[in-house]
Formats: sequence, structure tokens, C-alpha cells
Amino acid sequence: FSLQEFIMVISIALSKYLVKKFKTNNYGEVVIIGYNGGNSVEVQFINTGYETTTTIMQIEKGTVKDKTVPSIYGVGVVGNELVIDNLGNLPKEYKLWQDMLRRCYNSKFVQKNPTYKDCHVSENFKYYPYFKEWCNQQIGFGNEDWQLDKDILVKGNKLYSEDTCCFVPREVNYLLVNRRLHRGEYPVGVSYDKQRDKFVAGHSVNGVRKGLGRYDTIEEAFRVYKLAKESHIKQIAEAWKSSLDNRVYNALINYNVDMYD
Repeated sequence: FSLQEFIMVISIALSKYLVKKFKTNNYGEVVIIGYNGGNSVEVQFINTGYETTTTIMQIEKGTVKDKTVPSIYGVGVVGNELVIDNLGNLPKEYKLWQDMLRRCYNSKFVQKNPTYKDCHVSENFKYYPYFKEWCNQQIGFGNEDWQLDKDILVKGNKLYSEDTCCFVPREVNYLLVNRRLHRGEYPVGVSYDKQRDKFVAGHSVNGVRKGLGRYDTIEEAFRVYKLAKESHIKQIAEAWKSSLDNRVYNALINYNVDMYD
């Protein structure tokens, strides 16, 4: 073949791709807008205008993905960020993002964990590139065993967003876990001693239950628990002060324990 003949053969071979639309499995149709070899084909999604580079094989199989379309639990948009690193692992940011969306939008998870009922994610946080960048700007994100929290800055909060979320040590996160569904009819920190006909106050310190005495009324027992719990929260805040986001430290120092937390 001469060079001219070779170019003609390639042009004919490509013509079947360049003049038609290709269906994808979940994202509508694509058209080819550039060709740099079978393993580097530029396509554009007709529905959204999103452009990406793929392979002829993926085009023919219909497995090309439009990363501007919500694909994670029906709301999460991956965007152009890579979700698998060079070692084949999921980045920490992606695993956090996916887990956050699961807690809010996976009906089976919410059914098993009803404390997440009505929880939702801000529009910004539904976009993975934004969430990833936000994570890397936060105090504590890179620390081992620190967790994403949505309740400390805004008590009773149901929204995951850049204004309501932060990273805290596991010890701090577990400090304020709401156990309303498991404690029965009495206020937090209070139980009933039927044998003595008294109300018992108590709270956990480092996983060990600490008794705070027996009292004639629920109100008395709760008052003792409240003082002990708030004092313990302040102690933990002071212990972690040098590492915490100032917003977290201030929230802990000013935390108010309510009877039905």
C-alpha cells in the first residue's frame, strides 16, 4: 500500500463509526468526535454534551459512561475524577463519599438504620470532585481513624454539607452517638431499678459503664447524668483541643445535653 491508499483504507474503515450514533447501556447515545487509534476514541454524549475518551471496544459494547449523570444511588455524580488509584484501590475520599450517599439514599440501609431517616446530602456534596476537594481542605481528614461527622456542629442535623460536616477522632464521634431507639422509655442516662423503686443515673466512660447513684425522681437522676456527661465532653474536648477544628472544639465546650437526646 502507498501512504495515500493506506489513508483511504483507514478512512473507509472509520466511516462506519463517524457517521452513526452508538447506544450505551445506561446513558443514551454517543457520537465519535475524534479518533487517535482504537484505544483512544473521543466521543460526545448526545443528551448532555459530555465528552470523554474511550475505546472502540467500549463503544461497541455500550459500556461508555457519562460521568455527568447521577450514577451513585441515583444522586451522586462522579465527574472526571478517577475512582481507582494506581494500585487498583478506591481513594479514601471516594469511599467516604459513597458511604455518605448510601446512608441517605439506600432504602435498605435506612430501613436497618432508622436514625438516618430523612438524612440528605447538599447539591455540592453530591458532586464527587467537589466533595474530594473539600475533604482535602479539612482539619483532621488525613489523620488515621478520624471520621466524617454531621451532628457535632449542628445538633440534630440531617444534612451532609460543607457547613455542617467536619472530621473528628473516633472517640469524639462516639461520644455523642444518639441511642434513643435502644434506651426505652426513660431519658438519656436514666434507668429504673424496680427492686429499689429508684431511678438510676449512669454514663459510659471509655466504654465502661459508670454509676452515678439512685434517685427518687427521673428529673433528679437526669440532672446528675447531665452534669457528669457535659463535664466528660469538656474533658475530651480539652484533651483533643490542639488537633481539632476550632468549630468542633467550641461545639463540644458548649454542648448542652437534653433529656431526650
